[in-house]
Amino acid sequence: MTYLTLDCVLRSETDPQIIATLQRKGWTVTVPPTFDPATEQPPVWEACAWVTKPIPAPQPYRVSKDTIVSRVNDANKVPDLMALIDSLPAEQQFLWDNFAWFWSTNPTIVGMCSQLGLDPAVILAPDPYLT
Repeated sequence: MTYLTLDCVLRSETDPQIIATLQRKGWTVTVPPTFDPATEQPPVWEACAWVTKPIPAPQPYRVSKDTIVSRVNDANKVPDLMALIDSLPAEQQFLWDNFAWFWSTNPTIVGMCSQLGLDPAVILAPDPYLT
């Protein structure tokens, strides 16, 4: 795929004869910049130039407490979870006891997963019941 521009208009072509004809008419070959797919979106043509934007941070999502406990149970860590909850400050214990769901980015819940030796990405994976 070859990209050509003329007066800020981007055109893509694959046929060498068409590319040569367009170049004779003033079209200029432009090459998109390289990008890191792990951190950047593919380049796009905006305002007469290639633009590479970072991949946006994932949006937080809700995970039910039942799902969290079920996943901790699958890892055979419920007794450790109960001991950890008992050791939390009163305000955080109240939140654990009274909230039905938590944001996936909740630092207390993420920290609890780590303290239990569990991967927060697994325990706090998207909840199929809270979309």
